[in-house]
This record gives sequence, structure tokens and C-alpha cells, in this order.
Amino acid sequence: IKAIGNEAQLFMYEIIKAKLNWRIRTKQYSHYLDLIEDSVQRRQTLNLENRAHPLLSSLYEAKTLEYLYKIKVTIDEIEDKKCRLFFKLALSQTLHKVSIHPIVPYISRKKLLIQNKSAWLVFKEICRQMLIDVQDLSDKDLTAKIYRHDSRRPNRFIEANQCDVCITSPPYLNNLDYGEVSKVHTHFFEITNTWNDITNRVRKKLVTGSTTHYSESDFNMDDFLKSDFSVQHRNLIDKLVKTSKTIKDIAKKRSGKKSYDVLMMLYFRDMSLVLAEIRRVLASNGKGFLIIGDSAPYGVYIPTTEILGKISQNLGFDNFEIHRIRERGKKWKSLRYRHSVELTENVLILK
Repeated sequence: IKAIGNEAQLFMYEIIKAKLNWRIRTKQYSHYLDLIEDSVQRRQTLNLENRAHPLLSSLYEAKTLEYLYKIKVTIDEIEDKKCRLFFKLALSQTLHKVSIHPIVPYISRKKLLIQNKSAWLVFKEICRQMLIDVQDLSDKDLTAKIYRHDSRRPNRFIEANQCDVCITSPPYLNNLDYGEVSKVHTHFFEITNTWNDITNRVRKKLVTGSTTHYSESDFNMDDFLKSDFSVQHRNLIDKLVKTSKTIKDIAKKRSGKKSYDVLMMLYFRDMSLVLAEIRRVLASNGKGFLIIGDSAPYGVYIPTTEILGKISQNLGFDNFEIHRIRERGKKWKSLRYRHSVELTENVLILK
């Protein structure tokens, strides 16, 4: 099936490119794996004191981290880009498997993992399994293409009305910081090194889904009400402003005082831009499928899926349907200040 897609984050873009290039021959694979193993064994001890980010030093045993960097340095020297990305993907998964604390989605310092295998053996096993996974695909045409692009802006390489179907699972309005949760990988692969890097090289390229994506002091409601988003969605803006005010009033009484009121407005603004791009590239009889969850910041229910459906109608879609997949959020009920609002995950179908 011919397919095209956007990914704004560099690390994830390379992961996707690796997964879309499945023409890895056994002979080619064996050659490079032997090269990596030989290089790792021969390479002198690396001085990680000035190279490894302090975060990484706290997540891996010293010997493990040295092996990870030896593998990385060798992979970086592979000239064949397709193979380089293949082994880089394997290494990214190795980072999960050999850490002393769980690192997905956030680092869990309270849990300690016992590692019985060396980083090299884990890496080698992952590579072998990946090769097995792609063997049956080796003769299949490569019909998918990924662009490093922010979907809030039109992609000039994708013409209008070209797509029969669009499938995506955008960030939920739940304050999950996708820039922060990927920092182990982006630090290791030297995409980021500081919080400023995470903000400028990752967060700014993503849909606003967390209070860390913006400076609250930069947001002015009066200016926002004059923006293109507010003008285009006049039938929704009054209710959104009312909900925003309710959240803001509750936040004043909470210790964290999170600016979920601002987050909500910026989230729907950004998602409106994404929906406009989906509408642009879809054929006249095409459909959009979004997996999305409802939200309740500080216990204030936001029918996120329904609001996105109504935004899509303002942008030119004829109608929308909501199909409930499952209940969500129950595992957090034990938290002291967790709300008791029932939340769902849904498929939003745009026509």
C-alpha cells in the first residue's frame, strides 16, 4: 500500500525510516554485525566522564554504558545508511533492556532492574530478532515514505487531495511531555544535551500537549481571542473560554498550580492546524481516523474527542463519528489528588 507520513522529532523520524527499510540481506547483516563486534572488542576504553550525559550515568552500570557507547561509535561509522539505521534501531531498544531503572514512559527510580546479560548480548539478540522479522518482507516493494515535518504546517511535498485515508494518534490532552520522556534516547544519540535543547529541538516541533511546551507568561487570553483559531471556531470559543476559566480557578487552590487552562487552549489551536492539514491532503471521499482520549485536568471534564470533531467540521469535513475503544485512567485512581471522572479512549472518524 502506498503510504506517506510526517514525523517532526528527529529521533523518531530515524526510527521510522529504519522500520520502513526492511530490505536487509542476511549476508549484509552478518558482515556489519561482525564488523561491530570486532570493533567493540578492539576499541580502547572510552572516557565517558566528558561524553556521557549525567542522566545516562545514573541509569546504567559503568561497564554497560561503555559498551553501549562503543556500539554507538561503531554504528556511526557504517557508511550504508540503511544498515546504519537498522542497527541504530536495535541499539535504541537495547537502551530499554539494560538500564537499572525502567525508563518508559518516565524514569522510575523506585524500581531496580537486575541485569543478567551484557549490553552486547542483548544488542545481538535484538538484531537477530529484527532480521527474522524482516525476512519475509525482503522482496516486498518499499511503498512508504516518511517526511521529517511538523503536521501543523502544510507539507509542500504532499499535494492536496492525494490521500484516501489518514490514520494518526495525536498527543492526548493529559500533560504527557513527549520531549521529556524521550530524553534518554535523545541525550544518548547526542540530539539533545540540556533542557533548553529538549525545548528547542524537540518540544517546539510537537503539538502542545504539556505545560512544559510554553511559557505561561507569554499567553494572553485577549490576544488569543483575536487569533485565527478563535475567529475560525466562534461556535466553540465561548465554551472553551468558560472551561478554561473554571480550570484556572481550581488551579489557584492546588499546590502545583499547573496552567492547564492555557494548555487546553493551545492544544486545540495546534490540533486545529493538524486537522486542517489532514483535510487538505485527503481526497474528497477520504476518511481520517484519529485515536484520541478525553481529558479531565483538575477534574474538569473536557470532551476532547467531540471538540476535535466539531473543529473538523469548521475546517470543511462533512461529519464525524466517535467509537469508544476502552475506559482509561483507572490505574491512577490511587493517587491522592486524582479526579474520579470516567475517561475513555476513542476512534474519531472524520468524513
